[in-house]
Amino acid sequence: MIVVDLETTGLEPSENSIASIGAVDFTSPSRVYYRECRIPNDSKISQEALEITGFTIQSLRDEKKPPVESIVRDFVDWSNSSKVRVLAGENPWLDANFLRMSSKRYEINWPFGHRLVDLHSISYAHHLQFGLPIPSDDKENGLGLDQTLQYLGLTRRNSHHNALNDAKLEAEAFCRLIYGKSLLKEYEQFRIPEPVARRVIGSNPKLTLLRALF
Repeated sequence: MIVVDLETTGLEPSENSIASIGAVDFTSPSRVYYRECRIPNDSKISQEALEITGFTIQSLRDEKKPPVESIVRDFVDWSNSSKVRVLAGENPWLDANFLRMSSKRYEINWPFGHRLVDLHSISYAHHLQFGLPIPSDDKENGLGLDQTLQYLGLTRRNSHHNALNDAKLEAEAFCRLIYGKSLLKEYEQFRIPEPVARRVIGSNPKLTLLRALF
């Protein structure tokens, strides 16, 4: 699978734009992808997106950056070398919708199919399987990426979001939940908590099929 994370100028693919793409090839984790782009002049930019990503209006409209079409084509070309072209990530529907809409707009062949692998769902199921409390608030469950990272012994994000950094963290989290081991050398210093290692999905023979998918 391809663990992908986008930074965008908002949450609506029809109004906002891709600002950057980061990705990790899960089956060959040394293969990573990252590029930033220049957004179209008619794209809306939310203040919240600027605060989350650290981008400025000037950097988003920087003429020295390639246009959105260029990096989407480049990402698709990069992805075509992957063994398994299934998109994955933390709530990957939003990322996939932005990529799909851009592919349609620029007449780029869509190689990823329709199925997605959601880190949030796997983390949620893992908590349910082992009777662990799931954080919640008044609106929805609070088991977001930072909570999953903390549970797996990884550091929470304390700075602006970066597409490649987040894709790497999500890939690492997938590996720890499924296999009970680290994926990327840069995270080996963060030990997997012993209770987590005993609870990995692979320890349950009924779920070994999930491991075989990757």
